[in-house]
Amino acid sequence: MKKLLLLLLMGSSICKAQIAEDIFDVFSDGSIYKIYSMIDDFDLSQTVKNLEYEPTNPYNFTVGSASYTLKTCVFKDWGDDPNRGFNVITLYKDGHTELILKQEDLWTYVYNGGSAIDFRDYTDNQFFIPIKLSPKSLAMVFLGWPYGGDMPYMTIVVATEKEANIVFHKRMGLDSIKTYPLYTMKVQTVLEEYDSCGKLCTPPVFTEIKASGYGTLQLKKQQQ
Repeated sequence: MKKLLLLLLMGSSICKAQIAEDIFDVFSDGSIYKIYSMIDDFDLSQTVKNLEYEPTNPYNFTVGSASYTLKTCVFKDWGDDPNRGFNVITLYKDGHTELILKQEDLWTYVYNGGSAIDFRDYTDNQFFIPIKLSPKSLAMVFLGWPYGGDMPYMTIVVATEKEANIVFHKRMGLDSIKTYPLYTMKVQTVLEEYDSCGKLCTPPVFTEIKASGYGTLQLKKQQQ
């Protein structure tokens, strides 16, 4: 009986350990290991790829000994309002272009933007929410514009002393943030839907993205 109880406890511990998975990894030299299942295809049309843009709104920050500059903008002649958000993210490291991301829909500002929730208490800039993973690595959480009909895209970029790269791009909306004991974001993955009488027919679904405690972020697996 004691052996059976011990096996059950061990099985329970294994299950608990498996309910979250790493979104990426950072090696000791600062290299970023991407897990491609965490990054949906941006699926840009050729028209969008050819659109002109001019990065503006510089925001400077450091990660360890590396100096970064973020610039954002909307596409020229695309019709989006730059006061609402941006279609292009350009990241420079030590004066050189490190990463360019483009999407047809907007990323919104994390406060005074399209998000229904104001996240200014968790950031020092309007463009992204910073999560310090270690003294030499930083995660940047960009929020998508809530157009309606589907969840917006959440995009996470990680910057280290060595490089910066995208590690996450999924349809999720940020609901709330806890900073203790580990940084945790409650995210919505399924948009609630109502019938013509106002009755809830599709309930919202939530999960978590949280700091692992060893320099990465983890996505909590949704239980069926």
